[in-house]
Amino acid sequence: MSRIGLMTLVASATLALAAAVAIAGVVNPDISVIGQPFITFTNDPAAADRKRPRIDIGETEIVFDAPLNPYAHGNFTMSLGTGGLELEEGYFTLVRGLPAGLALKGGQYRTAFGHLNPTHPHALPFAERFGVLAAYLPGDEALIERGVSLSRRVPVAGDFSLDVSADWLQGDTFRIARLPSGDAGDPLALGGDDAAGESRPAYNGRVSGFALAGDQSGIEFGVSATGGTNNVAAGARTRVFGVDAKAKLWTSPRACLVLQGEALHLDRDVAAWDPATGYETSVVTPTGGYIFADFNWATRYDAGASYEAFQRPTLGEERDQSIGAYAGLALLEESTVFRGEWRRTVPDGGDSFDTYTLRVIYSMGPHKAHQF
Repeated sequence: MSRIGLMTLVASATLALAAAVAIAGVVNPDISVIGQPFITFTNDPAAADRKRPRIDIGETEIVFDAPLNPYAHGNFTMSLGTGGLELEEGYFTLVRGLPAGLALKGGQYRTAFGHLNPTHPHALPFAERFGVLAAYLPGDEALIERGVSLSRRVPVAGDFSLDVSADWLQGDTFRIARLPSGDAGDPLALGGDDAAGESRPAYNGRVSGFALAGDQSGIEFGVSATGGTNNVAAGARTRVFGVDAKAKLWTSPRACLVLQGEALHLDRDVAAWDPATGYETSVVTPTGGYIFADFNWATRYDAGASYEAFQRPTLGEERDQSIGAYAGLALLEESTVFRGEWRRTVPDGGDSFDTYTLRVIYSMGPHKAHQF
């Protein structure tokens, strides 16, 4: 065999072997990169860039996703922002093989509280999550915790089924730093930290039901509860309860109307220091919620409106409101999406203000189907 022929044979064999390994899925996971730059303009008196447009690169998500074997799946989501590169989610899921049809998730993940908390920002039809979620749920962007979760789908009757999940969580996200009282005997004044380094577990639970409405439309409703310790030394606890509902109603083969809402109730102990009695707590019990409607037509276009009202988690429990309208355009499909939003915020005891946001979402890598 000539030298050229031998080289051709070796090259062909190498390419065939590489293709076989790639098909087997043991070399690389699916990798996606999702960018979300935006421009905002607001007349909020508290904003540093009031009445000046602000350009922000937003959060960039890097997703590694792959089946580990026929029984398990792995996911890593990295967040790249102004604070650098951070792990947003990293977890495995056992989807089969456990007794009683159970599924197991372990690692760091967005907990299954309500319908919006598990959803990544790029999948939302509006620019920012609702204020009631930011005010009541722990976490900067969402309730993201380290833990383990057991879940099971339970068929009930016909096409109606229940999804039940229970999570044991590390609980660190629930911590709230207490403000110093000014008393010389306050543990914070003496260099203490209210035992912030001590671990206290938290929990999350959810039950949701799903049923078809006709051949294509669907309705889902659920109840959720989560709780944890926000101050170890004072024994202060946080508990959040929620109910949610969503309907996806197809009006034609290429158009659908999404109606979604959620109500939340917060029961939080607020830790304080009293010079005479030591640690003490007071309780805030605000309630709030949101609702929105999103109409998608011709596949690539959508428009909608939203409303929310909630009491602040303060002793005065002041009530804030907001209304919004938004529209989106996808170029050919969902890998490149333009979204514009107007939101008017009406704070209790303050002046109303408007915020305008134009966001671009672009995704490189395997397209991930959005959940119902």
